[in-house]
Amino acid sequence: MIDKYKKAYTEVLEILNHLSEKEYCKIPKEKINFYKENMDKEYSYNFNPEIDISKQYISEEANAILISLFRDFFATEKQKEILKNLLKQNQEQSEQSKRESYDLDNFFKKKARNNRR
Repeated sequence: MIDKYKKAYTEVLEILNHLSEKEYCKIPKEKINFYKENMDKEYSYNFNPEIDISKQYISEEANAILISLFRDFFATEKQKEILKNLLKQNQEQSEQSKRESYDLDNFFKKKARNNRR
């Protein structure tokens, strides 16, 4: 398994350990067990529940896992719709950025400008 996902599972488990028992039980045991079986046991991640999660380091992979857990087990229907729209918007922006980066016309225009300098 890719090392960064093993680290992400370690991060996710550490964050989930700070949930109340009632919230923690909403996540299927199979998922928790999968994360435990595949986590990086050498990697140490410290989460401080006193500090807002947005102010703490969290890998992109762990963030994606937490978003999917939130969507699947905690979000209201309204929150799910908002999340769906945000994810769709992010995907569209990413695709637009890729199109611009790999657009041959722009590539040759940039190259021509750089050659004139």
